[in-house]
Amino acid sequence: MERLEPIIATVTGRTPALQRAAAERALKAGAGCVEFRIDTLSPSESPESLLDLAGRRAVIFAGSRRRTIARELEFFRTAQERGAWVDVPYSPGARNRETGLSPRRLILSWHDFERTPDLTGVLREMRRVHAACYKLVPTARDFDDVLSVKRLLLSKGEGGRLCAFAMGTPGVPSRVLALAWGSAAIYASAPGCAAGAPGQMPLEELLSHRPGDLRPDEPLYGLVGWPLPFSMTPFFFNEWLQKRGLPGRYLRIPVKRLEAFRVLAQEIPLQGLAVTLPHKQAILSYLTGASRLVRKAEACNTVLMEGEAFYGVNTDVFGIRRALHSLPKVGLRTLVLGAGGAASAALLALHRRGHCAVAARRPEQARALADRFGSVAIPLRSHLNWDWDLLVNATPVGAGGEGSPVEAGELSGKWVFDMVVRRERTPLAAAAARRGLGVIEGLDMLRAQARLQFKLWTRRNPPRPD
Repeated sequence: MERLEPIIATVTGRTPALQRAAAERALKAGAGCVEFRIDTLSPSESPESLLDLAGRRAVIFAGSRRRTIARELEFFRTAQERGAWVDVPYSPGARNRETGLSPRRLILSWHDFERTPDLTGVLREMRRVHAACYKLVPTARDFDDVLSVKRLLLSKGEGGRLCAFAMGTPGVPSRVLALAWGSAAIYASAPGCAAGAPGQMPLEELLSHRPGDLRPDEPLYGLVGWPLPFSMTPFFFNEWLQKRGLPGRYLRIPVKRLEAFRVLAQEIPLQGLAVTLPHKQAILSYLTGASRLVRKAEACNTVLMEGEAFYGVNTDVFGIRRALHSLPKVGLRTLVLGAGGAASAALLALHRRGHCAVAARRPEQARALADRFGSVAIPLRSHLNWDWDLLVNATPVGAGGEGSPVEAGELSGKWVFDMVVRRERTPLAAAAARRGLGVIEGLDMLRAQARLQFKLWTRRNPPRPD
């Protein structure tokens, strides 16, 4: 039986021309194979023109995930004759002779869009049909389900004939770790294409983890939060590890329930953990020790792991201080929006530099935070009447690229520090720049605090910035 290429880019698009262009971008970026999702083509479009790539490139043609459609089946037979792989959904009781497909380049796939059942039992039934590769893709509801995929691959993944990972937001880590656990392949969305399934990450992000070189026993560093749709940290952290010649990877670990935290630490070789919204305060109850800054901020964003001992550190304060190093050290009037762990770190870094005010959706939470640092709490809409030099957005508003906690016309100070991290500027930062205010972006803070995390976890300095 032939084997799949391990890195597969899923191509979606309404026309064959769009899919062909996306496939070329994916192969140029580093994918070993592309999967054409012909079910995303417009009903009036035919996939026939894509067949000329079969035999010249490693390609897979896939259609409906839920059932085999007659018109797709006819096309798949032709695609196999041209040298392409095809992916068809498993149907209980089906046999190869009923489809007319050769097992040689056949991926028999099974998807559960709701849960993670007994995967071993599903695989046992699927193997009644001959195929070159069996693909099992359940939906993870939390990290426990990711561990079910791991156990399946470690017990049944030998021989390169099993492909498994989990869909859904909690399934994201499985897409990085599946190859190390024994999966025949892993999928990512081709450049410019929408995700082919819930939780599928862009090809650029997947390749930044170098999943094909990852060993099962390598140390892992993770960012825990929810829903954690994206983070820049894995990109530069993995680059630092590679440049320093150190083993390990840094990955996103979306965790809804912190009860999964200890299970997670026991089941995968975690060496360090970064913590973000909404867990920076809840994580405190899981720590066996904490730094002075964690105790003062009552928030933790970094966990050092020594066996079963979890020691909490707060590097956010350091990152904020570095990001704001050029601002006045005294006489600074600051307005902090938000009252969670990020706001607490901001007040800890700024309260000695001048007067601070806190405004948040929950007035009682804002008052409690302000009292801890000798600041004042003001009603959320009263910030219009508060004369500030520096506005700090310590809320998640703007993370998705939509919305701003402050209207452009309300920006009357000198500087805006948006702690939200995005590749592009947030709406708040963009509005502040247009009005001529100084802008400090969340990425400035993130990179500084991540450099300190790297040193704490690896006992090595990260490479100097280029």
